[in-house]
Amino acid sequence: MQSFDPDDETPDLDDGGEGPSRQLRGDNVDVERALALLDAITDDLPGGGENREGQREMVRRVATSLSTNQHLVVEAGTGVGKSLAYLVPAALSGARVVVATATKNLQDQLALKDAPHVARHVPGVRVAVLKGKQNYLCRNRVSSLAGGAQFALDDGTAVPKNVSDQMRRIVRWAGETTSGDLDELPFEVDARARRALSVTPQECLHRSKCPQGPTCFAEVAKDRAEESSVLIVNAHLYASHLASGSMLLPAHEYVVFDEAHEILDIFATLLGTSLHPTRLRAVALGARPLLGPEGQSRCDSLHAGADRLATALAAQYERGELTGLDEVVARELGSANEALSAIVEELRDLEPPTAEGEFRKVRSLGPAIHVANDLERVNRVREGELLFLSRREREVSLELSLVDVGPRLADTLWPTVSAVLTSATIPDTLARDLGLGELAVTRVASPFNYREHAWLYVPEGVPERNDPGAEAAIIEELVALISAAGGRTLALFTNRAVMGRVADAVAARLDTDVLVQGTLSRGRLIEEFRNNTSASLFAVTSFWQGVDVPGHSLSLVTIDRLPFAVPGDPLAEARRDRSTRPFMEVDLPRATMLLAQGVGRLIRTREDRGVVAVLDTRLATARYRSVIFERLPPMRRTRDRAHVEALLRELRGEKVDLDGIPN
Repeated sequence: MQSFDPDDETPDLDDGGEGPSRQLRGDNVDVERALALLDAITDDLPGGGENREGQREMVRRVATSLSTNQHLVVEAGTGVGKSLAYLVPAALSGARVVVATATKNLQDQLALKDAPHVARHVPGVRVAVLKGKQNYLCRNRVSSLAGGAQFALDDGTAVPKNVSDQMRRIVRWAGETTSGDLDELPFEVDARARRALSVTPQECLHRSKCPQGPTCFAEVAKDRAEESSVLIVNAHLYASHLASGSMLLPAHEYVVFDEAHEILDIFATLLGTSLHPTRLRAVALGARPLLGPEGQSRCDSLHAGADRLATALAAQYERGELTGLDEVVARELGSANEALSAIVEELRDLEPPTAEGEFRKVRSLGPAIHVANDLERVNRVREGELLFLSRREREVSLELSLVDVGPRLADTLWPTVSAVLTSATIPDTLARDLGLGELAVTRVASPFNYREHAWLYVPEGVPERNDPGAEAAIIEELVALISAAGGRTLALFTNRAVMGRVADAVAARLDTDVLVQGTLSRGRLIEEFRNNTSASLFAVTSFWQGVDVPGHSLSLVTIDRLPFAVPGDPLAEARRDRSTRPFMEVDLPRATMLLAQGVGRLIRTREDRGVVAVLDTRLATARYRSVIFERLPPMRRTRDRAHVEALLRELRGEKVDLDGIPN
């Protein structure tokens, strides 16, 4: 058996299936027509649009790429307007174009704003959005609950009152929504409520067998995708599409990967698999109520085996053996596989007398098969794959990733699909890493005046990050800078534990509010940060990109250290081992890209002004700093904190004598 991603609806298919045909290609995209359409669309924007030469250049490049079936890599600086620059030629192509984004924020922007606006100007163009099945409300689950079934979790235990209250709200919402997209709920949904009212592809009865099949929200979304001209998905679903043998998305020969700098890691992860002891426990708990005494005994054995596996993985992890399987882990995986295989066979033989019973069978059998596939895959690691241990919350999981996704994409994707890869920051090595060879990166500069509006500050005298005094020095810098800025700070960190300690220490010494990632949902934090013009937001990885806060709430971005991969990261180590210049080809491009993403949070409009403070002196002293500076916006630089404090006070409206501050 093979392993497939959770969005794979056909887990028994071979992943070497035939891809879409090149016969789908439409007409050539006339460049002048595309530019005229861009002008019409921008003129129709609220308040009137503006002519951006960088955007027009990108339209020319994308139109030519689609017309000639040539791959294109475009680095479009902040403010270029890259979404319209690829949507306009896509709408004129006469063929279906899939747009895949790495973040939900961009997916929503495209689906709700940019793509419909383009479609209004091009007759016949249809826009659709498709998400993974578990993102949609399951009408069959709602029907079961409305019919009197008791709220219960998968293990049969009672649902806590706060969760059951949410479930009732969602059931009522089912009669109002036209999309069933759970992301559209007007409140934050507990994961248990979401899980209880949705299904993964492995649990789904599918249209032909489900009593709610004709009106299924996920199936309706799939039908709309089949009729679309521009289909918007996330990159995770696209990777799942590849893992399934190109079975999840409708046939297409063009794809635009926006936020393309994320694609390499997303594909490496989702073309692999992940196995966590919790998944084994979930199979045991879900199957147990359906089976007879012998089957229940096997479920108990599988549950106990999952606990032993968790202990064995933790012991191997603590010894620092992060790759491969030790003898104890291998033995526990073998035992789990035996118990799981027997449970799968007993579930297959069940013949439930009711539709609800059939649903419960499928809900248990699908995930059991999926875990069995993954168990087999981690026991048979292929060439170019890496099996390693990773800690997730309390327990350690097994991760199987592709070290090099290029050959897989070169074999299964690029022969039939042409790509436009775009982002505000793109490493020079991206095209090669994705199997496109030495494809040059087209760079379109940002229209923003960074040289006049932004400063880059690297302090003097801050100790190296491994020095015992480094954290205290960073706290002092942040207190001084945030006080001068009057809050209005996005403080980015590379480590969650460091962020928490520093946030606590800084908050105790400030008069302005400090928001911390993890205390509220991402959306709520960003909303509160935007609305509170004197707040500071302390955050880690996911906030380095996709955060768009106007200047009245943000005048200072701080970064605690250069974002190099942590020592001992197994996947990074494996990629280094395959390179003759590992630092220059693996470490530095990734760190530079992430740093540029973090820096890019500062200037989001032509009016924004502010300071980026990188509290890592290597940016001012290391030999490789010139490589990094080449990829950052052309900001003025200083190492004088007094000057920076004066700038920040002036930006918040104080009268400050700026004489002596260099230009």
